[in-house]
Amino acid sequence: MIQTLQSLRFVFIMLIVFSHIIGKRFDYGGECGVSFFFMLSGFVLSLAYGTKVANGTFRTRPFLFRQLLKFYPLHLLMLVAFVVFDAHLGKFYDWQHLLPSIFLLQSWIPLDEYYFVANGSSWFLCDILFFYLVFSCSFRLLNRLSVLRLAIFGMVLLLLYIILAYSIPLWTVNSILYASPLTRLADFGIGILLCRMYRSEACAVIGRRMESSSDAIKTVCEMLLVVWMVMSFFAYESMSLRLRCAALFWLFIPPVILYFSVSDRCGGVLTRLLRHPVLLWLGGISLEIYLMHMLVLRGVNSMLLSAGVSRALVIIVIGLAVMVPVAWLTKRFFVDKIYVSLIKHVE
Repeated sequence: MIQTLQSLRFVFIMLIVFSHIIGKRFDYGGECGVSFFFMLSGFVLSLAYGTKVANGTFRTRPFLFRQLLKFYPLHLLMLVAFVVFDAHLGKFYDWQHLLPSIFLLQSWIPLDEYYFVANGSSWFLCDILFFYLVFSCSFRLLNRLSVLRLAIFGMVLLLLYIILAYSIPLWTVNSILYASPLTRLADFGIGILLCRMYRSEACAVIGRRMESSSDAIKTVCEMLLVVWMVMSFFAYESMSLRLRCAALFWLFIPPVILYFSVSDRCGGVLTRLLRHPVLLWLGGISLEIYLMHMLVLRGVNSMLLSAGVSRALVIIVIGLAVMVPVAWLTKRFFVDKIYVSLIKHVE
């Protein structure tokens, strides 16, 4: 496990959480966080299973079942919890809108009432499931092409993406460019290419040079990456909605993933911070935080308002404080228990 990436999971999950707390004024957080996780998925899967895909021993079916066991039970639990909680508040869902979410197909339907129904965050799982299905063929394609052909292939896809982005109605940008599995496959593919770069001799040379560099130089490089990500925020604020919801982050996130992968054991101050046990532990429950945060925040908000507490800051602070232990308890006593009991039945 690359420990810096494990901790970065928590950092980017919190960007998503704060985007849901703050709302439209911080859409950047959600869109940046989602892009990071799509790219990270391609990178991590390639790192873990790339050799098996290359030598023909990778099997999609058992791989898919193993991955589903990690998140599908919690997805169903949160879906039921949202339906019950909202029914208590007087809000009821059309079963036709819920059905695609049950089978993780909601992002294929370009309507808000389908892919943002109930636990709206779960649309992400629909895309991830699709990426798992096409992982082996995507990996083979992107690793067999020469650098020149890969560059031509990438330029053609980028041109087609821009044409698509500026030809669709503005009201469909979220459903087609932000949530659709087909368009977000580009992020996943970038992650696969990042792994190809990470395993290259050129990257190995950079890693050796980094090991021999002073701690001050490595820390400066890390601070420059932080500045680079801050620049992405200002670029986001001034960029067209058609590009900033996804394509903008193709430029800003890959250097972060690649650098902290290479610097995992030889980085500067920020790398050492990301290797701290607390951050690693928080990174380990990032999926649970993601799937549960909206329900936890709404539940805390409802209870505090009924108790006469109406200050938004107090509600947010208590909600965030409750979120982490609830996510940990859910992972330990629900997610992990189900995984251990069922994984033995997967071939």
